[in-house]
Amino acid sequence: MEKIKLNFQKTFEVHSYEAFYNRQLKPVKLFEYLNDTAEHHSESVGFSMENLFFKGCSWILLSWNICIEKWPSLRDVILIETWISHIKRCFAFREFLVKNSQNEILIRASSRWIFYHIGKKRAERIPEKLVNQWPTNRSVACPESIIDSANLKTQGSQKIENSFIVQKQDIDILDHVHNTRYIDWIILNKPEEIRQNYSLKHIDVSYRHEIKFPNDVLIRQGISPSLENLEEIVYICDEIMTPDKPELASLIVSRWELSP
Repeated sequence: MEKIKLNFQKTFEVHSYEAFYNRQLKPVKLFEYLNDTAEHHSESVGFSMENLFFKGCSWILLSWNICIEKWPSLRDVILIETWISHIKRCFAFREFLVKNSQNEILIRASSRWIFYHIGKKRAERIPEKLVNQWPTNRSVACPESIIDSANLKTQGSQKIENSFIVQKQDIDILDHVHNTRYIDWIILNKPEEIRQNYSLKHIDVSYRHEIKFPNDVLIRQGISPSLENLEEIVYICDEIMTPDKPELASLIVSRWELSP
């Protein structure tokens, strides 16, 4: 019997359309790489997205926690390694390491997923056959969370509101806004001074409920310290909501450091 591997690996090359003007990988592309790696890992053990969807099931992402040591650059070839650290009933905890060609760790990421029955519209226990194909590696890639950072509660924080219109191309096969689109929104929502002079070093994402089309999206952004009193490290909290539901659709906290 073939031994089941604990970890799965996939390589990517950073293309010109995936990088900013400064040659750095766009954050949304990192999230697409991670999603793609997770999907291929599932497919490698016989549970592709297409097969799950045919059976009326799917994975839904609940959270990301990502620490960035260094961003990949244009033409870099990177390796993404992923594994399952824990499985509990309908939940799976997935870890990632992003490495460069010298095998140095650039990015560490942890994520939480729920197994969902589309027809029943509810979470469902992960099939035993899949659990048996995913022996767990208890190592957690990014255990440090900033979602409740005390830095965001300082009196010097600044509040900014912006809105976006949900487009049809934002919708995925589950008929709701894809998880990467939230990242696109909050990066576009950042003040120019942050985007030009700071580098994203940590991002903590919590998905609370789905967003459908058509819809409007309001993003309330808290910046600490304020733009008038920026320091070397800046914390930003993005609250994403829609007019049709009173609760948050997503809460995203990020830490930015002044670029050298």
